[in-house]
Amino acid sequence: MHTRSLRRLLLGWLLIPLLVLLALGSVGTFYMARNAANDAYDKELLDPMLALAQYIQVVNGKPVLNLPPSVRDLLLVNAYDNIYYQLVAADGTRLAGNLYLPVPAQISDKPVFYNSAFRGRDIRIAALKMHLPNGSSAYLQVAETLNKRDHHLAGILAEMLAPAVVIALAAVLLVWFGIRRGLAPLQSLQEEIAARSHRDLRPVPEHHAPDEVRPVVASLNALLARLKDSMNGQQRFLANAAHQLRTPLSGLQTQVELALRGTMSAELRATLTHLLDATVRTAHLANQLLTLARAEPGAMPPDAMQPLDLRNVVEDAAREWVPRAMERQIDLGFDMENASLVGEPLLIRELLANLIDNALRYTPAGGSVTVRCLQAGAAVLEVEDNGIGIPESQRDKVLERFHRVEGSPGDGCGLGLAIVQEIARVHDATLEILAPPAGRGTLIRVSFSQSSDFSSM
Repeated sequence: MHTRSLRRLLLGWLLIPLLVLLALGSVGTFYMARNAANDAYDKELLDPMLALAQYIQVVNGKPVLNLPPSVRDLLLVNAYDNIYYQLVAADGTRLAGNLYLPVPAQISDKPVFYNSAFRGRDIRIAALKMHLPNGSSAYLQVAETLNKRDHHLAGILAEMLAPAVVIALAAVLLVWFGIRRGLAPLQSLQEEIAARSHRDLRPVPEHHAPDEVRPVVASLNALLARLKDSMNGQQRFLANAAHQLRTPLSGLQTQVELALRGTMSAELRATLTHLLDATVRTAHLANQLLTLARAEPGAMPPDAMQPLDLRNVVEDAAREWVPRAMERQIDLGFDMENASLVGEPLLIRELLANLIDNALRYTPAGGSVTVRCLQAGAAVLEVEDNGIGIPESQRDKVLERFHRVEGSPGDGCGLGLAIVQEIARVHDATLEILAPPAGRGTLIRVSFSQSSDFSSM
């Protein structure tokens, strides 16, 4: 569907009629000015005609124009236009003057004015029927070119249209400025909505919106409220399900561990061992689902973000994960610098825990995992291992939920990197999966945004 700009639509509805009115006014002004110029100069054209009429005489029963050369020069010489004259008998015989002036079909006792062409030039002609002393009649014509008329007409048009054009231009500027100011609240509303993150589902303020737009804002707020309720419902369901699973699973794990301490057959011990492994994996999955629920948009309270130092987070993780790495015979090392960011403490710890857990799961015994934090403009967290690595073609797919690289060892459920991705997205951070400088294994880098403005959450 073709969309149209509201600004262009308003400009079109206001400016096009204005320009049409200006064009119509210009046409009307042209005809009025032309008629005024013709009236003025037609009256001037009568003067040489009446002067010529005094020199018409009847000789041998025929009208003759006895015009002295000095009088002719005085009457028919003009600085702007060429003057022509002609005397025509009643029967149409041309008697004197420029014998090629066009004769009108009818000439009355009153002067007749009309336009014509003579010798390739436009002219204005005045014609008058003359009654002679012998009872006969003749037609006298005086014509002139249109130079001074056109010049005068152009002057009149300039004087009349210049103010109209200035007023029209001023109206265009005022209309444009008025529409711009009138649409400013819409621009502010658009900027406010665009500046929000995907986590901010607060109602859009209506008091700044024009009356015509408030129904749209109200409908948008109603949609945001329904979306927030739906997301909250999903979060509650996922969190409750994870909590409900974690409690019985913890009890089941404890009971299985206690049972394994007793005396039993090898077959029963193998069965209980498999049950314990399955219980541990299920409990791990429940914990990851709970973490994923907390990382979803809208799950965090607005004041959850606070200043953090990645070094402290990594030091806390070292105390927890070094013993686990030693159990798996993996060298877990730490390279720490102070690195400041603004984030949700629990989610940052979960992000690091998932990265370390993922590295330990897919690094064989005897391998190494290194955790780094540094300040490179923004806070950067890296976890590097020399395990099996992630093929480049799979690096986007491993960020999907429940996706595992085919043929990879370990007992993961495919949520670790998906959780890291969600937490990074919540913090406007960038997640990269790279190959280490040594070439073997995986290097995962999380670069946090330098902006510390999370007040919109």
